[in-house]
Amino acid sequence: MTFYHGSGTGNLTQLLPFLSEHGKPYIYFASNPLVALLYAVKPVPKPFSFYPYGFDENVILVFNEYYENAFFDIYKGQKGYLYECYDLPNIENATQINCAYTCTKPVKPDYVSEICDLYEYYKKQEADGQFRIKSKQEISENEMNFVFSELKKDIDKYNLKANPEHAMSLFIQAHFPDVWQI
Repeated sequence: MTFYHGSGTGNLTQLLPFLSEHGKPYIYFASNPLVALLYAVKPVPKPFSFYPYGFDENVILVFNEYYENAFFDIYKGQKGYLYECYDLPNIENATQINCAYTCTKPVKPDYVSEICDLYEYYKKQEADGQFRIKSKQEISENEMNFVFSELKKDIDKYNLKANPEHAMSLFIQAHFPDVWQI
């Protein structure tokens, strides 16, 4: 089986575990290359995460734009690297996330592809029916309220109001100003 790892760094001869959002040192892999490449860009710093994707009823990857033109904003002009690794030992689905796998040992990639503009790459995948961007207008009020609630929890948990210049604080202020004002 092929496992994919997306990165913003090229020319890696070895993938190394790093402290994850889940608190353990992992290398993240996906069985779906489009999912892996979403992680080639980090819109917010750790321990935060902003990868609002899911799958539709046809198991097509869907990126949810929780603010206007989010996908363009995050991925346009961004270079990414898709590392392929074959038949990995010691790989598991520790996070219970669909198609996501983790490894705790260094891994030598078998192949790497450079994607010069991730936005353009995904737009081609969208035209081919392999990917979809769900615009903010398509997202239900209930789903947006859930997103706002999760952002508010992060503001409170990490005391972001006391540090308005933190990268996550700036991200929320720029894209979710109503949540920041609560």
